[in-house]
Amino acid sequence: MKRFIPFITSLSISQRFHSKSPAANLAPVIWISNSLDPYLNLSIEEFLFRKVEIEKPILFLFRNRKSVIIGRNQNPWQEADLDKLDRQEILLVRRRSGGGTVYHDEGNTNYSVMVPRLQFNRRKNAELVASALTQMGVNAVNVTDRHDVCVEDFKVSGSAFRITNARAYHHGTMLINSDLAQLRGALRPSKKFDIVDSKAVGSVKSPVTSLSGTANASVNHEQFVKHVCKAFIQHYYPSINYFPRPNAIGESELVNNEFIQTGYQELKSWQWIFGQTPQFSSSIKLQIDQVSIPVTVNYKNGMIEQVEYNLENMCANIKEKAKVAITKAFQIGDRIQT
Repeated sequence: MKRFIPFITSLSISQRFHSKSPAANLAPVIWISNSLDPYLNLSIEEFLFRKVEIEKPILFLFRNRKSVIIGRNQNPWQEADLDKLDRQEILLVRRRSGGGTVYHDEGNTNYSVMVPRLQFNRRKNAELVASALTQMGVNAVNVTDRHDVCVEDFKVSGSAFRITNARAYHHGTMLINSDLAQLRGALRPSKKFDIVDSKAVGSVKSPVTSLSGTANASVNHEQFVKHVCKAFIQHYYPSINYFPRPNAIGESELVNNEFIQTGYQELKSWQWIFGQTPQFSSSIKLQIDQVSIPVTVNYKNGMIEQVEYNLENMCANIKEKAKVAITKAFQIGDRIQT
C-alpha cells in the first residue's frame, strides 16, 4: 500500500525547480496554493505552465474567493451581471485558457494538470478526477463527451484546456459545497446590453450540483485534495510507492517572482479584463420627445468603435436633438461603462 504524507512542504517555486537532488527530480510534482486570490493563483499557474520545464506532469491545486472567471475569448457583458458582481463584491477575472464562464468560491476546489504535449489526453485527465471521486465513495460518477465530470445528470466539474507546441494543461473546477444560489445569480447576464452581434465564445449552460448536495457523499476540500493527489500519482507515477508531501505556494511569490508579479498586474488590469473582449454590437433605443430612435453601437477592445443610426424621415428638431444626445452618450474611443 502506498503511504500518503498529508503535510505540505513550504518551498518557493525557484527553490523547488532549481533543486539538484536526484530524489527531487524523480518525485511527483504537486503544488497547493494557500492563497485565495484568483489573480495570483492564475498567475502562479501561468508561471508553472510557461516557465517551468515540464518534463513530467505537474498538479496544481487552489481555491479562490468569490469570483466569476470568464474564458479567454468571452464577453463579460454576455456572461454576467457586472453591476451585481460589484454590489456583491464578486471579482471578475479573465483567464488565459478558452472555454466558458465559471463561478469560484471557497466551496470550490480547482485543479490544473500540466503535461508534456505528447502526454495530453482530455478524457484521461477527466477520468483521473472522476476516479478520485469514486475513491471518496461518490456514486454514479461519469464523464461526458465535453469532458465534464458529473454525478448522475448534474455537473460537478467543468474544465478548460490550453495547448502549446511543447506542453498542455487541463484545468477545472470541483463544486464541493459552493453557494449554488449565488453561482446561478452571478452567471445570469444583465439586460443592460441588448447584444445583437458578437464574435465572443458563449458559455454552454448545464445543470450543476455540488458534492455536498449529493445523497451519497459527505466530502470536503481536504478530502478531495488528498484523493485527487493519489489519483494523479497513480496515473502519472505508477512506479512511485509513496505519496510525497505537496509543496505550498502563495503570497510570497508576489514578492519573489517577477514573472508572477507581472502576470498578476496584467490579470487585474482593465486592458486585460475588458480590453480583450472580442468585437460585439449592441442595440439601444434612444427616446427623443417620445420618438424611439434605434442606435447600434459597435465595440472593439472594450471601447466604442462606431455608432450607427438613421435619422431619415425625422423632423429637423428631432434630428438635432438626437445628434446631440448620441454624440454626448457615445464618444468614439470611450471605454464601455462597467
